[in-house]
Amino acid sequence: MSVQEKIYKVAEKLLESKPFDQITFAEIAELAGVHWTAVRRHFGGREGMRNWLQEKQSNMKEGFKDTRTRIIEAGTRIFSVQGYGNASLDKVASDAGLTKGAVYWHFSSKQDLFLAILEHHLTQQLQILPSQIEKMLSTSNPKTALTDWLKTQFNFFEINDGSSRLFLEFVAANREPEVQKKLQSIHGKIIDGVGTYLHEMQKKGLVSSELHPNSLSVTIDAFMKGILIEYIIDPTHFKINPIFETISNVLWDGIAPKKRSVI
Repeated sequence: MSVQEKIYKVAEKLLESKPFDQITFAEIAELAGVHWTAVRRHFGGREGMRNWLQEKQSNMKEGFKDTRTRIIEAGTRIFSVQGYGNASLDKVASDAGLTKGAVYWHFSSKQDLFLAILEHHLTQQLQILPSQIEKMLSTSNPKTALTDWLKTQFNFFEINDGSSRLFLEFVAANREPEVQKKLQSIHGKIIDGVGTYLHEMQKKGLVSSELHPNSLSVTIDAFMKGILIEYIIDPTHFKINPIFETISNVLWDGIAPKKRSVI
């Protein structure tokens, strides 16, 4: 067996017992009986090794989640249960079964982790939005489909993990320019993403071409945030079905493509 084959075999074996991002050159070298520089040479550097290990582990049926993902998931649980003010990186580390140092290696502060969680959730949303929007606008009853979609978004943000409360708490608690800049960047991704998909729907004649797609995206987002605030203030008066039916009527009457009159 060649040195390269031995190195790769040892690396794959290690993936069966630990996350890819915790494997080092030295560890592979010791088990393979070679110098650590040989491991580096065959993988083409640390980044090359990490990428190779991550791809291999992602294809394993019983793969391990990387440390950053474990921290984000633990952070989501801690923030949801205890709120932003009471959460700490110590608590996140304990929940994730990691050392505090491992958490600080990936995130410099509690707000850094919270911003990463927001970005993670928004990225997940953007991945499924294109099919959701096209399916909604292409159905025989788009107004009803819009109502159902809005309710789904509300459930995702509020009922499942309390993301809206956390988001509002975080925004109210932070006034640092760098944090605001990062928050704007994350928020801008969802606005631009939805705007891009709405523009595609305009090209297909499913949305009025008279509307600016990004402005429409902001309007929908503002509707959702306003509704969430109303729910947080007084859930006893919040009637989900009539509220979202009303929003759908208002939105659809404004965004539906206008039928040209036949002369």
